[in-house]
Amino acid sequence: MRRRDTIVRRAFVLDSRQLGGRVVIGAGFKFAGIALRTLITFGSLAVLARLLEPADFGYVAMATVVTEFAALFSTFGMTNVLTQRQVINRLQIDTVFWASFTLGAVLSVFVFAVSFLMGWLFAEPRAGELMRVLCFSFLLGGMTNVPNVLLARLMMFRTEFWIQSLVNVIRALVAIGMAYGGFGAWSLVSGALVSAGMTVVLGFLVVRYVPRFRFSWHYLSTSWKTSGIYLSAGLLYYANMNIDLLMVGRSLGAVSLGYYQNARSLTDEIRARIAAPLQQILFPAFSSIQCEMERLQQVFIRSARVIATLILPVGFGVSAMSADIVPVLYGNQWLEMIPLVSTFGLSAAVRGSTAISSPLLNASNRVGLALKYNVIGSLLFFTGGLVGLQFGVEWVALAALFASVYTLVPLRVAIGILGLSTRDLLSILGAPIVAASVLWGAIAVARPLTLAIGTSPIMMLVCHATIGLLTYLLVLLILSRQHIKDFQDVLKQILHVRRARIGG
Repeated sequence: MRRRDTIVRRAFVLDSRQLGGRVVIGAGFKFAGIALRTLITFGSLAVLARLLEPADFGYVAMATVVTEFAALFSTFGMTNVLTQRQVINRLQIDTVFWASFTLGAVLSVFVFAVSFLMGWLFAEPRAGELMRVLCFSFLLGGMTNVPNVLLARLMMFRTEFWIQSLVNVIRALVAIGMAYGGFGAWSLVSGALVSAGMTVVLGFLVVRYVPRFRFSWHYLSTSWKTSGIYLSAGLLYYANMNIDLLMVGRSLGAVSLGYYQNARSLTDEIRARIAAPLQQILFPAFSSIQCEMERLQQVFIRSARVIATLILPVGFGVSAMSADIVPVLYGNQWLEMIPLVSTFGLSAAVRGSTAISSPLLNASNRVGLALKYNVIGSLLFFTGGLVGLQFGVEWVALAALFASVYTLVPLRVAIGILGLSTRDLLSILGAPIVAASVLWGAIAVARPLTLAIGTSPIMMLVCHATIGLLTYLLVLLILSRQHIKDFQDVLKQILHVRRARIGG
């Protein structure tokens, strides 16, 4: 077997052997990646926020509304179908590559054309200038889909960790360097474009996949319905993530959008750096055992407890410490962002802790059911956003918080598929929610005392984070030792695997 075909051939069949250990290893690398990417993101953001103006972030956010919409069509749901199937072949892989590449090229042309309408859409032509450069990212992105799918099917999360870490470092360096040189919003665009190119290069170097000039219309036609449902779900996700940016940007302008977008992006790190990576691990893991109901129940409950235990205190902590985080990371010129960060922190905590319903429904081939509930959630968010917009940007953030509570409904439906009940849902989320709420209250009580002492913003942040962490652990230990034990078991398995590999 040629070396370049090794990874491709191994990915033909999903392997459920030693699944627990592979999930733990994947989680270990995902958490390591989370820590590193968060450090890079916050570090670069702290520098960029001092080199750029709020309007610069607002211009990029306006362009992102269109580019993220176009990005939904870059795979048309084909990569999810390829990941979920237990057995695939080389012809299907090549078909997805050429279809993705073609879609990427078409989308590049589409975004370039739409860029000339940005003056009408946002009353701000500068966003269109940025889009005419960002459009090339779709051409590059179309070439990364297949390598990403192959790595996901093999659960090669160590490899993904190194690729993403290197890409994030390069992106941050490019953006900071250009911002220091006075390029304004173009520094953010350049960082994104360079990172897209690096992802393509590194993906092909690692996977060593060389597409063949073959294409199967039959495969596309047989998977068209499922792919279309995945696409529809992606469109709804886009609506939830961007309709508020469109409303705020068009009604309140680039400066308000800059505050709003940065506050939401900061708290979205909770989902993007914790929930989303774990979803990427659990989707192929759940898919490989989709026919083993008892085993799937056990893996789901344990995974859901770990996710809730981790995400809820982070979101509640960010909300409680927003008055400390904003001046430390962004500077005093961003203080208007504090109430937005506080609200979005709570929203991110709820959405992140319930996000496990998505990989379960997808792995169970219930994407149509997931779409149904996502439609309702999107309508709730859109309606709330329109009402909130009449009272200001903070009320739009509150609408997002209220809409996030609805995500409990599809989670309850998902666990019902496994034969679990509302009581099981409460056993997963109840203790972490109570502990995180006490964490929030403890920081609120401690704040007047720390303000009276008159310490620096950084020391206040450290002090409040320490108080919150100790409070959370103590309350959680009292309410549910099982949640603590799950974390201990995961850490033990990670250490055991590392020692075994070193010893081997």
